[in-house]
Amino acid sequence: MTTLLKNGTVVNVFTGVLEKVNVLIEDKKIIGVGDYYQEADVICDVSGKYICPGFIDGHVHIESTMMTPYNFAKAVLACGTTSVVADPHEIANVCGKDGIKYILSASRNLPLCVYINLPSCVPATCFDQSGYQLTASDLKPLYNEQRVLGLAEMMNYPGVIFNDKQVHEKISDALKLNKIIDGHAPLLSGKELDKYIAAGVQTDHECSSYKEACEKITKGQWVMIRQGTAAKNLADLIELFEPPFANRCLLVTDDIHPSDLIKHGHIDNIIRTAVSLGKDVITAIRMATINAATCFGLKYVGAVAPGYRADLLVLDDLEKVKICNVYSSGKLVCSNGTLCEFEKPEIPQELLKTVTSTCHVCELTVDKMKVGSGKHICRVIETVKGQLLTNEKHCNIDFDQNGGICTEQDILKLAVVERHHNTGQMGIGFINGLGLKKGAVACSVAHDSHNIVVAGTNDSDIVFAVNAIIKMGGGCVAVNEGKEMCALPLPVGGLMSDQNAQIMSQSFEELHNAVDSLCQKAESNPLMTLQFMSLPVIFENDKHGAC
Repeated sequence: MTTLLKNGTVVNVFTGVLEKVNVLIEDKKIIGVGDYYQEADVICDVSGKYICPGFIDGHVHIESTMMTPYNFAKAVLACGTTSVVADPHEIANVCGKDGIKYILSASRNLPLCVYINLPSCVPATCFDQSGYQLTASDLKPLYNEQRVLGLAEMMNYPGVIFNDKQVHEKISDALKLNKIIDGHAPLLSGKELDKYIAAGVQTDHECSSYKEACEKITKGQWVMIRQGTAAKNLADLIELFEPPFANRCLLVTDDIHPSDLIKHGHIDNIIRTAVSLGKDVITAIRMATINAATCFGLKYVGAVAPGYRADLLVLDDLEKVKICNVYSSGKLVCSNGTLCEFEKPEIPQELLKTVTSTCHVCELTVDKMKVGSGKHICRVIETVKGQLLTNEKHCNIDFDQNGGICTEQDILKLAVVERHHNTGQMGIGFINGLGLKKGAVACSVAHDSHNIVVAGTNDSDIVFAVNAIIKMGGGCVAVNEGKEMCALPLPVGGLMSDQNAQIMSQSFEELHNAVDSLCQKAESNPLMTLQFMSLPVIFENDKHGAC
């Protein structure tokens, strides 16, 4: 089947030039760009419109959208994203190799091309308690899958620097197969960064400053400019959209919630935001297309050119990235905002059973939460607005007889409850900056091992919230005075629901509103922030405080 897009203006991502040319598609690929006027099976007049490659998200955790791959695909295709590079380490921490196989199976033959990088750190560190531990020998057979591009974010950079045998075995296996190795090394610099890169780590998505990004690019890494729901680094990295650094950058979301997808978009929104900050739209499109394809070695992807896969967008407005039509492998999948139907992949029943039975933990009792009463000087995690980095504070906390804390200091009790092997283990700490003034919030989405994380103002509500998660088989909940205010079940791995983006967005909005009602003033997203507080590879910021 042939399709001719005529009278449009093509964004040439090789030269950065706009060209008035026709585009001829045959089956899944572009066979001509130029003065093509011959008859085609389908002729589309796109006069006054722009044609650019489909967008590529270079680093995303599908599980963090809380949607299964099928519904994730429906959400992002409408935003012009035709390919993603996914790291399934969230569900791998819960279900091991079966979690990776689930993502591969659930994304097979979708119009969204889902590439996979194999999780490098399951668990994230030796201090974590995940559902499974994946060794190099566990990962090696999975490289035979056609859509597996490489090794995902190497969070254990101390293991790289200090020559941990198991870490280097994973890296060595990927390098021998000429696979890419993604990085994750916030604030790493100087000689330690040199050693990390020299080991074979080729990308980084954790840059939070222009200076940090420039050093990593100068030393040969690709820098992923991240703009998701929890971590928003675009404004701080906006100068990377200029030469010479723009050619070594790509755009990613990492972790993004369905409400943000519905309200703002996906990679298209990052481009719009960059343009609103004064940057060139064609440069941003190049970052979102050919740069990502080049970074990951995706041949004949990411450009409007002969021989390239026909992943194309027709835009009504270039600067506003207003999408008219979306083509995936030459097939029209979205027209004027209306998504065409496509089949949902079949998942083996045994595999589905494995990923939907993941809360192996007994109900919690209030006595487990006791830490004493009276005033105590405690170490407290201080959150940083818009960042995953945290600070350490030492605070004088006044506990009442019921385990409650005076909320005037905005300090809450924080706990992580092991849910994979029914060990009964739990860690208790304190957090500043969530803004809760009453009740408690809990979630089984708790990066990266995804135990149950909870924060609250009193022990009884904390325990009620944890037990609500256990009864649901995974999910998120807000409670107050022993009553459930709002709950969001996530039965797949305790991470995902099989509902579509609109339903998930509405459900999450209701949950977010319930959480907000527990706060006197919520300046950020308390639930999203909470989900990252158990992540051991995001460490302390470089400033300290006391109260």
